[in-house]
Amino acid sequence: MRNMARWVAGIVLVLAVAWGGTWWYAQQRLRDMLVSYAAGHTTADGSSTLTYDNITTGHDPLAASATLHDLRWNLQMPGSAAPIIISEAQLRLSLSAFNPNILNIGLPRRLDIAFPEGTINISFGGIAARAGVDPLALFNRNAYPLTSQTVQMRDVAISADSSFQVLTIGHLAMRESWRNAAGPDQTALALKDRLENLAIPSWVAAKWNVPFGGRLSNAALDITLSGPASWASFMQHLYTTPQNTYAKRKLLMATLHDWAQKGGKANASLQLAIGPSTLNATADVAFDNKAQPNGTAAVTVDHLDSFVAALTTAYPQLQQSIGTIEGKYSSYLTTSATDGQVLTLHVAYGQNGILLNGTKVEDLPPLDWTALENGPAASAQAPGDGSGAASP
Repeated sequence: MRNMARWVAGIVLVLAVAWGGTWWYAQQRLRDMLVSYAAGHTTADGSSTLTYDNITTGHDPLAASATLHDLRWNLQMPGSAAPIIISEAQLRLSLSAFNPNILNIGLPRRLDIAFPEGTINISFGGIAARAGVDPLALFNRNAYPLTSQTVQMRDVAISADSSFQVLTIGHLAMRESWRNAAGPDQTALALKDRLENLAIPSWVAAKWNVPFGGRLSNAALDITLSGPASWASFMQHLYTTPQNTYAKRKLLMATLHDWAQKGGKANASLQLAIGPSTLNATADVAFDNKAQPNGTAAVTVDHLDSFVAALTTAYPQLQQSIGTIEGKYSSYLTTSATDGQVLTLHVAYGQNGILLNGTKVEDLPPLDWTALENGPAASAQAPGDGSGAASP
């Protein structure tokens, strides 16, 4: 019996030492991720600088954590004398021993954005964020550790100078996931966004006679990209390498070009509900061996007559312009007892040009990837020290 007790005690001791080492290592990796996050938002030209007060690590033996305190992100926009300053109290990362594949991201309930003209304050009734973690990345510092990101927000209030409410959002959910080794027909990148009850203040809607109470009932956007592409590498360079907006756009275009050359495919859907009308749109695109696009799109809008009537009642000066648009698209309008006036558009595009409801409307010029990748040169900026964050 004594030998059995010693054997069990030895196992417990070995496990405790192993877990202690893993816990310490995980905390250091989380700390490194926060340092990389700050460095990735700090550019050498001084157009973007993220500073912070310090980084602390946790003491919970069953959860590794690290916290970035008092963030201050300065963005120098071209032509502006003063930078935009985004401030938040802290950013916290944590991993539970019981679910090590999920990285919990602790975000503050308030975000302050200072413009030269004034301050915008964003408050959240609730906010939760998490990310999927590649377990192998914990032991490979060169691998991008995340496989997905999800953010849920509710009761969002956007105010000017902490007093004048500008906008409210009942619920906002955003999710993105990616896979670096996707095959030709496998999903490589997926984005899903949902929004409910976006509205301006009721008194503003009443004062300016905004139709439908100034409210967008709901919106949903889904985008799926299939086919081989180095999306994890793209994410790693985008979020951990200091670079200006021009460099990031160039990186995005280069990644999309690589994806298109390998036969990339994409589809998307959008739904909007405003007042009596619902807009539904879908689209798909594929690329040939010259990385040229071809695909289809479809759009339907119901109860368009009720929507237009409310709009012209609120803003009579728009009646002539709306009448001109209706005349142009009259052949695509139908009427039913259940859906009112419905606009239906079907688009096909490719080497044969652009066809609208089966009729060619114009040619499709070749897609110039070189121009997209290079684009306009970045605006000149005053050099900055690029020092980035304070010493943690």
